[in-house]
Amino acid sequence: GLEPRRGARGDARAGIHMPAIKLLQCLVGIMLAAGAARAWRPHLARRTLNPRAGIFGAAQGLPARIAAWRRMASGGGDDEITLFDKIVKGEIPADIVYQDDVALAFRDIAPQAPTHVLVIPKDRDGLSQLHKAEERHKALLGHLMYVAQEVAKQEELADSGFRVVVNDGIHGQQSVFHLHLHVLGGRQLSWPPG
Repeated sequence: GLEPRRGARGDARAGIHMPAIKLLQCLVGIMLAAGAARAWRPHLARRTLNPRAGIFGAAQGLPARIAAWRRMASGGGDDEITLFDKIVKGEIPADIVYQDDVALAFRDIAPQAPTHVLVIPKDRDGLSQLHKAEERHKALLGHLMYVAQEVAKQEELADSGFRVVVNDGIHGQQSVFHLHLHVLGGRQLSWPPG
């Protein structure tokens, strides 16, 4: 029942439920990332960490993200207005580093590296996730990759190296269902990433 499970030596810690440990590790990682972000980008020091705000600072906590993942997994939700749609429209401010007629690049507000820029299409055109790409999206996908390397050059990452990442779906840890590329650099990145 309510008694903690004991390990071979009678140690109560051996009975801690593994998903709970993973959740704690994740929360600690988010808090450390928030602190590191302030060290890498002093202008972020004015922002406070709101645990209900979600990774991207929107009023979108974990239950809302899970609901969004479920909607997307069931095929729904492609027409929902995302945080990134609001950034494209200028309704939400962003630290924009690149912009053209097709793409927009801005700094992630919860950076995972000294330089962490998101590259998005201004018009999703059904691309909420990479696996939803169709033949008609080839030029757009190529343009986003081109913009990613332009951003890397502009941020002076090209000589030392950088990483471009696309998260797709629940297991890929996608949190905003508007296709986006992460451009990460400025430090030695580890492998494997996940």
